[in-house]
Amino acid sequence: MKSKLKITLLSLSLLMGAKSSFGQCANAANIHSFTFNGIDYEVVKENKTWADAAACAVERGGKLAEIDSGFEQDGLYNGIVNNAGINNSNTVAPDGGGASYVWIGGNDLATEGEWIWDGANTGSGAQFWQGTASGSTVGGLFNNWGNEPDDFGTGQDGLGFAITDWPLGITGEWNDVNDQNTLYYVIEYPSSVGLNEIEKGIEIYPNPVENTISLMNAENSKFSKLSVVSLSGEIILRFDLNNELPSTLDVAGLHTGFYFLEIQLEDGSSVAVKFQKQ
Repeated sequence: MKSKLKITLLSLSLLMGAKSSFGQCANAANIHSFTFNGIDYEVVKENKTWADAAACAVERGGKLAEIDSGFEQDGLYNGIVNNAGINNSNTVAPDGGGASYVWIGGNDLATEGEWIWDGANTGSGAQFWQGTASGSTVGGLFNNWGNEPDDFGTGQDGLGFAITDWPLGITGEWNDVNDQNTLYYVIEYPSSVGLNEIEKGIEIYPNPVENTISLMNAENSKFSKLSVVSLSGEIILRFDLNNELPSTLDVAGLHTGFYFLEIQLEDGSSVAVKFQKQ
């Protein structure tokens, strides 16, 4: 009999939606695909302006990548910088310190200094930053700016993920660059909400959740720890497990938002699932 445990936390699991079978805006020979934490990404090694890159992302069934946490930032760094096989000289932003960049889904096109996640270029989205380098984060959302943004010159309204160093930042950090630069770009594919997530034999549902989440150990694995981690990487709660996964978690007391549910197995491996509390 699985034990029952009431915890003030939340859960959500994300299952990947299928990519569009169309998307003729990008040549398959120029695409590096990878998966991180159950999410599919593509690095498209073709040069487009920020708006054209967003349009192609939508045509292919996704959006320009929106980075929600240090955990995702690290995963994308590995997928883009270490494994995508990019020729850095082919994706340079002259106004970005002459460094190389790929587009991700942030911009301040609508209002200068109001940086939002809008990877589908709809004209609206969650604001994550206000102002220039001396500005501030909004809503506790993750950011990874270098000593940026600085709105240098004109039109620095697109969000570039640096794949080389530049005078005000280092590889992996973000910079505001002119959205008319033609750069490579990163597509993130959507997840289906409301379905079960099965990862290493662990099934988690419903998704998103209001009050109680159910967990099922389909492979009778043994577990050592369960943690709830914020998008910024802060451990909110941690529980030692006596081999067994709790069958239910009471999440009614959590604030609305997104978190990670991390479950560590006895063999040292772990499962990290992004989840949402309604």
